[in-house]
Amino acid sequence: MRFFTWFRPEQHDFGYAERAIKAGLDGFEALYRESYLEPEVHEEYLRNLQRIKRELGASFTVHAPSHDVNLGSLNSRTRQAAFDEIKASIDFARSIGASVVVVHPVLGILGMPEGKWSNEYTPPKREGENIDQQEAYVVRAVKDLADYAPDVMLCLENLVYPHEIYRSPEDMVELIRKVNRTNVGVTLDVGHAIVCGHKSLDFLNLLQDDIFHVHLHDNDGVVDQHRPLGQGIVDYVGLLHSLRDMDYQGVVHFEFLLDDPSGYRTFLQQVR
Repeated sequence: MRFFTWFRPEQHDFGYAERAIKAGLDGFEALYRESYLEPEVHEEYLRNLQRIKRELGASFTVHAPSHDVNLGSLNSRTRQAAFDEIKASIDFARSIGASVVVVHPVLGILGMPEGKWSNEYTPPKREGENIDQQEAYVVRAVKDLADYAPDVMLCLENLVYPHEIYRSPEDMVELIRKVNRTNVGVTLDVGHAIVCGHKSLDFLNLLQDDIFHVHLHDNDGVVDQHRPLGQGIVDYVGLLHSLRDMDYQGVVHFEFLLDDPSGYRTFLQQVR
């Protein structure tokens, strides 16, 4: 089991990465943002990542854009743009030697409120022609992306917003079954699961052979807050014991940010 944290453009530099590695982290989840950045900013970001790999020996995963990227859009142009964005994320992953690309299978919306509604609201997953069509587009897109990148593991993340239909363990099982590609698995987001009223153990039980990546952070069970471990109700110790029992060999990404990355040492002492 390896432990990572974020590395983001315009927010982190080589010095941040160096302190994080000295604290005991194994690598970073790089946020791919090329289309959102000025070219010179993205180029500097890429140089930093390549230097981190070369000089610090760090490993990487990549998180593809999600907030306004919709593989299931009914608009063919929007759907193609989303596909191209994820495909570019895969190319970016290859350029830094990343083994995993995290993908949100459906649209996220900037500014969408988070909270108690998430475990009370059930989207009309099987009602209406449009929902079925969107699901078909998502499955087709993920299959095509997987075929484009047999050397990269695409990890589909369980989601949290009320319009996102892939939130439960059963949703994720069905999606993985429909895609049916050996290089497509699941990113278990522990914080998302608890806000949606699901237990991480239920994901592990149903998807044990398909979980290749974990996002670990804490919250109060109501809002997806991305707090450091121990500042909410997530049983992260129990989760890590369960992962070890199933001989999990993937990355656990600390999906919370510390101003001083040396602080990750404290969390690593608790979980290793």
